[in-house]
Amino acid sequence: MEIQEKDTLFFMTLAAFGAVLASGLAVIFQWMIVLPLTIAVFILMIITYLLYKKRTIHISESVESWGMILTLLAFIASFIYLYRPV
Repeated sequence: MEIQEKDTLFFMTLAAFGAVLASGLAVIFQWMIVLPLTIAVFILMIITYLLYKKRTIHISESVESWGMILTLLAFIASFIYLYRPV
């Protein structure tokens, strides 16, 4: 792995840490809404930090695929709920 790639991963990890810190502060005030986001970003921070390992890259790609499928299902469910006949 090149040095530039390690630097990029380091800065990505720092950005994820900032997101954890910011959402952690928001949890204090609105914990019910922000807590799932804080947990998700914390997991992403750990995965981003470990991306230089080959096994972690495979795991993050499969998690990304499942995340996209869950997002699509959430959009479908929200549109069905939003535009259901009254």
